[in-house]
Amino acid sequence: MENAVSVQTVEFLYSSLLGIGLGAFYDILRCIRSYIRKSRTVTGLFDVLFWVCAIFALFTFVLTFTDGRMRWYVLFGTFCGGFVYRAAASEIVYKVLRGTTEILSKVLSLLSRPVYLLLRRMKKLCEGMGRGALKISRTRRKRKRKADKVGNKEAEKEKEKLSS
Repeated sequence: MENAVSVQTVEFLYSSLLGIGLGAFYDILRCIRSYIRKSRTVTGLFDVLFWVCAIFALFTFVLTFTDGRMRWYVLFGTFCGGFVYRAAASEIVYKVLRGTTEILSKVLSLLSRPVYLLLRRMKKLCEGMGRGALKISRTRRKRKRKADKVGNKEAEKEKEKLSS
């Protein structure tokens, strides 16, 4: 009996750690969701993603640690772990995640700035080349029209000479 109680206690503690991990995973999803346009659909999709992952994690835990037997103390331990995480560390972890993502976005922005400036310069250069090519083609078309008009006038003069 003592062995069974100690095994159940260990399973309860591990399931509490699972609850803490699920709480941290939820905060990660919450942080990602804060950078995406807010809508009911996006929130719903993220909630479904969380619950699918949570069910999969609990199923894997039950198969691994309890030999496939679902016990009430496993569910209770997971709930308690999530509750303790939410009450004690959720806001701190969320703020750290937000701060980290903001720092990373600024660093990535600084690192990508030279590439952006290079691409913008290349775009302006290509636009300038395109405008120059367009200008040249317009000039050529004008010259051709002028030559055609002059050519038509000369052809009409020759016809008049031949007819008279």
